[in-house]
Amino acid sequence: MKIRPLFFSLALLVLGFGQLLLAAEGPAPAKSGYTVMLEMQVDEKGTVEDAKILSSEDTSPDHVLDLLAFDQAKAMKLPVRQQGGHPVKYVAKAPIVFLVDGDKGPEANKVPTPGVHSAIQPVYPADLVAKGEVGGAIVEFAVDVKGNVTDLRVLGSSNPEFGESAAAAVKQWVFTPAKMNGIPFESRWHMAVSFMTDVRVPDWKWRFAPRPSLGNFSVLHRTLALPTAAPEQTPAAPVEKK
Repeated sequence: MKIRPLFFSLALLVLGFGQLLLAAEGPAPAKSGYTVMLEMQVDEKGTVEDAKILSSEDTSPDHVLDLLAFDQAKAMKLPVRQQGGHPVKYVAKAPIVFLVDGDKGPEANKVPTPGVHSAIQPVYPADLVAKGEVGGAIVEFAVDVKGNVTDLRVLGSSNPEFGESAAAAVKQWVFTPAKMNGIPFESRWHMAVSFMTDVRVPDWKWRFAPRPSLGNFSVLHRTLALPTAAPEQTPAAPVEKK
């Protein structure tokens, strides 16, 4: 996969839940966050010419973390390697970790999870719609043995109104409780609730909750009119030749 030109600033990579970690070689560092492992082709000057993903914990439909990882690779300046006194090309593997506060890693999600039985959509705050503001909130809550949401709190939000809207909706969700050996048990989870438009998306940190996580729920406000189909044309009657 070639490194593609991206429409993301490198600043996004250091303004999330913590910082971006890069190891030039070797195993992924023992840090909490979502990891994208890259293999990079490095030229004689230490510039990354090409890169491909070896593994990724990015579960977003638009692969936002994968794209940001490529963007970071494109900007890297790696050490120059020499062979026989001359610079040579080489291959480097690097884990790029998008840190998330409180994340317990992929192992935390390898447990029985509740299923969504019914859910209402959070309301996109009208004043934020008017401003064209996008963002999101991270919520933490428990699902009891009956599938009800209890003890919900907002861990963080880009705007308090997004947090209030997310909390008000998720409190009313009903789940099928997680079960162990057929017996329901109470479990505790996180969820990212993002608010976006068809022309703007929020920063990645509002789309990835710390694990154990039930994932992301997105609220889309459409700002562009949907294209309308052209009216069907009735074919003209053939002209009868005389």
